[in-house]
Amino acid sequence: MIRKEDKIIFEVSNLKKYYQVRKKSFIRGKEYVKSVDGVSFSIKENTILGLVGESGCGKSTIGKTVLGLTPPTGGKVKFGDNVIFDVENNIKISNSEMTKLRSEMQIIFQDPYASLDPRKSVGQIVSEGIKKHKIVPKGNIEEKTKEMLELCGLDATSMFRYPHEFSGGQRQRIGIARALAMNPKFIVCDEPTAALDVSIQSQILNLMLDLKDKFGLTYLFISHNFSVVKSFCDEIAVMYLGQIVEKGSAYEVYDNPKHPYTKALISSVPIQHPDEVKERITLEGSMPSAVDLPSGCRFHTRCPYKTERCINESPTWKILDNKTGVACHIY
Repeated sequence: MIRKEDKIIFEVSNLKKYYQVRKKSFIRGKEYVKSVDGVSFSIKENTILGLVGESGCGKSTIGKTVLGLTPPTGGKVKFGDNVIFDVENNIKISNSEMTKLRSEMQIIFQDPYASLDPRKSVGQIVSEGIKKHKIVPKGNIEEKTKEMLELCGLDATSMFRYPHEFSGGQRQRIGIARALAMNPKFIVCDEPTAALDVSIQSQILNLMLDLKDKFGLTYLFISHNFSVVKSFCDEIAVMYLGQIVEKGSAYEVYDNPKHPYTKALISSVPIQHPDEVKERITLEGSMPSAVDLPSGCRFHTRCPYKTERCINESPTWKILDNKTGVACHIY
């Protein structure tokens, strides 16, 4: 019997998303930006998976692709018992079925200023999905809208105001209320605190944790801030140049990192106390272009431990004794 806490609610297999490059010359052949290249992971019900890495590694692209907001190049995504798409087997959920599932899969966007329509009142923004998916009877829409706003720390009278009248933290609460109004099971959180002040970030994160416990939500939390991911998430997946290089429990990945890239990311986290001593690992160069990927291990151009094997051979995925998965020739 599968325990509820072990039930897989979201599963991604070999996901790929390539963007064709518009070439300036007439040389034959197509070039692609391999934004996501063979990513696989699963998320257990009522847990939080943190996706962390440098800007440009493909984190946000994964979030949009798994929800069907961006068409995939390859791979399979399964939500509960529903296959959203399976490119290799030419399977794709119908538009009508996808529309029904939209209420169960929601997204909180990074920019609270750009994600809200300035021409609509807060009440219109939050209630739009409620009306579309008929979450409650028509006569209860206003009551449901006020309930969602109050759950997210906003006064019920906020529904008559417009987005420009609110601060960044308040706007993000509106975005959370909009997602929560659909009664979702799974939410993609695309760097929801990146555009906010540090003092406001903790408030938003605590709100999201409270809502998760209250409604039994499951999160895919995308961020470049390792200290936030460590304290907020149950599991962490570290991305580099379109691929996951390490994945495990938040405790194991942060306190006992295996991949050299993970170690470098963690070493860049600011110290918590003046007496704390931390070795700073400085990586040479910058992330290579996703159009012209390095041979072998994609991290070898910046890795202090690289060998000839790293340059010529791609590492395979290995599960270590602490149940952490890692793609590195060292292991």
